[in-house]
Amino acid sequence: MKNIFINPSTKRLKAGWRILLTFAILIGLNIALGETVRAINGSLKAAGTLWFTVLGISATIAAYLGRKYFDRKSLASLGLNLNKQALLDLLFGVANSALVMLLVFAVMLNVGLIEFDGLSWWTEGVDSASLSIAVIPAVLALIWRFMVVAWWEELFFRGIIFQNIREGLNLKWAITISTLVFALIHAGNPSATVLSTVMIIIITLQLVYAYLKTQQLWMPIGLHLGWNFFQASIFGFASSGHKSPSLISQHPIGPDWLSGGEFGAEGSILLLPLVFGSIILINLYVNGTRGKQQSQNVLSFDVSTEGL
Repeated sequence: MKNIFINPSTKRLKAGWRILLTFAILIGLNIALGETVRAINGSLKAAGTLWFTVLGISATIAAYLGRKYFDRKSLASLGLNLNKQALLDLLFGVANSALVMLLVFAVMLNVGLIEFDGLSWWTEGVDSASLSIAVIPAVLALIWRFMVVAWWEELFFRGIIFQNIREGLNLKWAITISTLVFALIHAGNPSATVLSTVMIIIITLQLVYAYLKTQQLWMPIGLHLGWNFFQASIFGFASSGHKSPSLISQHPIGPDWLSGGEFGAEGSILLLPLVFGSIILINLYVNGTRGKQQSQNVLSFDVSTEGL
């Protein structure tokens, strides 16, 4: 009888079980730590800074335990080598996404798809808003939240899920399954549509490509962080349906399929050429910093006999 749990050649759990158990640890840890914080602090505001901190800690510990005891590899082997190149990749990712968001904001503003309301300086009211040192804690909190989101989502989606499915099946299935799961999670966000879900799938491909080109998670983390921060906290778009304080205050006035509507820029087809442009920039950067030989054959659809 075929063993549905253990791979006889590797003597470890099959990839699907490894993924499920690692996620189970994440959920369990997050609940336990959250309840502990509530008991000590008296409350834990949903989507607050402390809430995101608990999530980040839970995800890191869960990934470490899953990688060590289920995958039987180190956490660093997911693509977390710490060196000078890691910092450069991270910064390039942030800058790349900042450029994409600057361009989509400029295009939408110039063709009348969004209306500029003023500089809100990360405050609630535009009319009385002005730059103040008092907003610094709020801005730092926003950056921290987006850092946690970028860290845990890349750690699990381009790390645990993608890499285990690639080992269990092949690269084609790893790209397909991890990207679809990532998009479907965002499909439950406020103002999500079929188009926004399809756009998330396409946008996610640049994160996958960045990992494949570098074999490290730092550039995807940088891309993810820069994307969310500049989209939501600088240019005033909703981030996958979620609004947050921003430097610029604006609102969509064009059709949703062009302006993105209340879902944000990710719901606009205008992002399509910019995403492909981003992939070209990633390719040029990696070839320039590592050489073409080292970064070639990233789309080799290798086949594994391990199974899920």
